[in-house]
Amino acid sequence: MLNPFGRLSQDLRDALRGLGRVAPVVLVISSVYNVLLLSGSFFMLLVYDDVLPSRSLPSLFSLLALVLLAYVFQAVLDVVRGRIMVHVGSRFLEETSGRVLDILARFELSRGSLPNGTQVVRDADTVRGFLSGPGPLALVDLPWILVYLGVLSVFHWSLGLLALVGVGVLVTLMVANNRSTGPLALETMKAGARRASLAEATLRNAETLKALGMAPSRREEWTEAEAAYLRANEAFSARASTLSGATKAFRMFLQSATLALGAYLVIEGQATGGIIIASSILSSRALAPVEQVIAHWKSMVACGQALGRMRELMEAVPAHAEPLGLEPPREALRVQGLTAGPPGLKRVTLAEVRFSLKAGDALAVVGRSGSGKTTLARVLCGVWSPLRGAVRLDGATLDQWSAPQIAQFMGYVPQKIELFEGTIAQNIARFRPDADRDKILAAARAADCHELIVRLEGGYDGRIGPGGGGLSAGQQQRIALARALYGDPFLVVMDEPNSNLDHEGEAALAHAIAALRARGGIAIVIAHRPAIVSQVSHIMVMNGGRVERFETRAEFEARMRPGKEAPKGATTGRTAGANAPDGEAAQALRTVRMEEELDQ
Repeated sequence: MLNPFGRLSQDLRDALRGLGRVAPVVLVISSVYNVLLLSGSFFMLLVYDDVLPSRSLPSLFSLLALVLLAYVFQAVLDVVRGRIMVHVGSRFLEETSGRVLDILARFELSRGSLPNGTQVVRDADTVRGFLSGPGPLALVDLPWILVYLGVLSVFHWSLGLLALVGVGVLVTLMVANNRSTGPLALETMKAGARRASLAEATLRNAETLKALGMAPSRREEWTEAEAAYLRANEAFSARASTLSGATKAFRMFLQSATLALGAYLVIEGQATGGIIIASSILSSRALAPVEQVIAHWKSMVACGQALGRMRELMEAVPAHAEPLGLEPPREALRVQGLTAGPPGLKRVTLAEVRFSLKAGDALAVVGRSGSGKTTLARVLCGVWSPLRGAVRLDGATLDQWSAPQIAQFMGYVPQKIELFEGTIAQNIARFRPDADRDKILAAARAADCHELIVRLEGGYDGRIGPGGGGLSAGQQQRIALARALYGDPFLVVMDEPNSNLDHEGEAALAHAIAALRARGGIAIVIAHRPAIVSQVSHIMVMNGGRVERFETRAEFEARMRPGKEAPKGATTGRTAGANAPDGEAAQALRTVRMEEELDQ
């Protein structure tokens, strides 16, 4: 089986188009290279059959100069074709890098958890490594076996037949190698992916493992994964090395058998002494391509499996053309019959949600945990696609803008803050290469975190470690708010943006919402604290993925006034503010009612 790669997707065929373009050049160079490989055999033949009987030193020196020249050209051609293949491998990585990043960015958002994590990156490196190595050149050299067998047959038919038998045995060993090592290679890959996944999870959750004393149990799981990987790798390597050793031993025996057959032909007067040495060298050269293919079969199988996995992922996340785009929205947000759920799961967490907001409005979305609030936030931002219904801005659905265009008029503060390694300024500017200093400062001031940033070491140029290292949770949340406000977006969705904020941070968030509304934007805030309610124009209560109530803030506060029926379990005014003046007691009771309403 000389084609371990299988069916390729259009994306991979496009990425390998460079290989098709250079293939004729490589074939020509390889043809000349393989012809030059015959020079050693003919040099020995001429030395033994002509130079030694004639004792001609000029002939010897002339032949030596010619074979030296042949070896120099052979070395040059070998280097040139090797560099061409290195370029092909690099070109493959360049062509697929965009799609690989696309898979990493989009797969989980459209199909669920990405199998084997970042394995697709390692798969691309595996293919590049194979293309840049000697494996493809060994395949190119394979057809030249017939030429070497033909030359041996010219010396004597029995020499050609012996070499042909040797080639047949090596091909049989190669097929056996493929069939026996293929399943083992797949098992090794899976065990290695499991091991890598555990390593990434351990690095990501080191704090939790330490604080909760989970390191010992994690160590046991790691030890088991490590042992499974070693067992699979040892079994694969043992099988491959056994066949490789058998191949080398057989080739050495075949070379000796060729010498013995040549000697027999000389004794019988059917060949000359030079043919003995020349046929031995030539038979070794004839078997070399097969031996090279066997030696690199492990990398060929790994390359084929990597291409197969990449093909599956590329077909699961097809490339899509960017839409023409529209002007940024300025007027209204309308949600129509929105139904959605986590990608890849047959579960609906948001059902038939309908509401509309106009420029200058702000909506607080409240409800119990698991009521669908975060799902709503992700769908509104275009992170998840709706199963039914639509999110419309000025009448247009989100898919009528490209992602970079959406980023110009939308801001998002996720529930789990993720800042990236780089400077604070780069994070606020969303790492845009054309970031504007004035816009960065304006976003920081809009989020009321300018003073916080300048007090940090390095200020805006201070570097953030991986995962926001070096900053507290509250500081990360405020910088994330500045990032969401960069460029004065029309729609800003904030998922629990005050979960880690202190009093100063709460005031900054309230100021940011008020400023956003004042300039004609729309804010949507997933909230659990009553303080945020005073900054919004509408409140939406969710329960079980559905809208339980959608009302204005005035209607909400009217229901919360003292004298109205308190929510079940509400405390009395005396409990909320014992010995407080009537005004303070009323405010305390109102706050308690709000908190219980938000929790419900």
